[in-house]
Amino acid sequence: MRSCQCGGAARSREEPDSRSGAGRQTRHRGGRGFQSHHERPCGRGGPGELFHRLHADLPPGAIGGVNSVVAEREFGIDGELWTVWNRKLYHWWLHYNEEYLAGRLKTPLIELSTAVRTLGQWDRTHRRISVSLEHVRGDPWMAVMDTLRHEMAHQYVDEILEVNDETPHSAAFARACRQLRCSPRASATQALGEEDERLLRVLKKVLSLAASPNEHEAQAAVEKARRLLLDYNADVVALDRERDFGNRCLGPIKGRRSSWELWLAMILNEFFFVEVLWTRSYDALGDRDGTVLTVYGTATNLEMAEYVYAYLSQLIYRLWPQYVQRLGIQGNRERQGYFAGVLQGFHGKLTERERQSRSAGRELVWIGDSRLVEYYRYHNPRVVTRKTGGVVASDAFLDGVEEGRRVTIHPPVAAVTASGGLLAARGGGVK
Repeated sequence: MRSCQCGGAARSREEPDSRSGAGRQTRHRGGRGFQSHHERPCGRGGPGELFHRLHADLPPGAIGGVNSVVAEREFGIDGELWTVWNRKLYHWWLHYNEEYLAGRLKTPLIELSTAVRTLGQWDRTHRRISVSLEHVRGDPWMAVMDTLRHEMAHQYVDEILEVNDETPHSAAFARACRQLRCSPRASATQALGEEDERLLRVLKKVLSLAASPNEHEAQAAVEKARRLLLDYNADVVALDRERDFGNRCLGPIKGRRSSWELWLAMILNEFFFVEVLWTRSYDALGDRDGTVLTVYGTATNLEMAEYVYAYLSQLIYRLWPQYVQRLGIQGNRERQGYFAGVLQGFHGKLTERERQSRSAGRELVWIGDSRLVEYYRYHNPRVVTRKTGGVVASDAFLDGVEEGRRVTIHPPVAAVTASGGLLAARGGGVK
């Protein structure tokens, strides 16, 4: 969890407030064609363009903090990588300043800090934004960027709105956060409400049957869980209940995407109550630019989307050796086509099941959540949609489609990773 208390007070996860000097704002831990959504390079010098200028000269004082020699000696970070991370922070600051603030902010001192609990801090006295090294090294890049925008919002309040007599997280700060598309909340953790927690408890109880060796019982459990989730979302939208949206990055950061990954994103988008986007990101430890799948939705739906992503990603790799052995295939040339076929088959199975349920009057018709779409568009004003062709219909692809139609999801009950992600239960397979 990340928390933030500003205006001179810093709060850690375990300790009470301790004064750290006035003027500092801190943030702490706490087959056929289909559509694919991508971020368009934005404004003047979006990340894609800025990264090509990575080694360009920076304004004097743009990068500060511990130097690369100390970083390598004291923290085990390669000196060159330390410098690259500093430059990345600066370039993303430039991007957000141009994209959301029309370049109104003046470049501050930007530095990596050695703080452990404090993720980010704006120091108005020295015009300095600092971001924790541990944050960069241990958290997803987009979480680091949320912290960066949070501190930019404090800078915006001080230097553009010139509001210095309000509390740090005031109405003026909320306005700045709206400009920068970041949450004004001190905590970066998306909390579940009581009703959401009750629903997840019910889902876990229902899904516990999915660990049964009886495939029919497992299938019935999954279908019941999905109906409960559909009923829940339909009820929330119909009654326009208050709901809090967030986003989550799924999977690795990569330069190129395979067709099966696009099919997986479409499955999440069409059947699991989330909006999806391939966003530009950065793998700090690997010093690698690329894209990552970002999903948007309520906390409950994000949890389910993360599980489905993990399960299907693991499933296709488990099915491939069986397929190779059964057909005596040499090499992995057909693997990507097979993967895409499995997921297209799974997509087709879900589509057909939904159609049959609607025809029989057994299932609600999901028409979407306009507030989620508004949230998604607000955070991604430059989204474009591209028509993407399917894969070549090879034998492996067609066989994969048939395998995908027999897929049964086996959600976990108690298997939770250290990062909070869900793993597929043992014994998962096809039906």
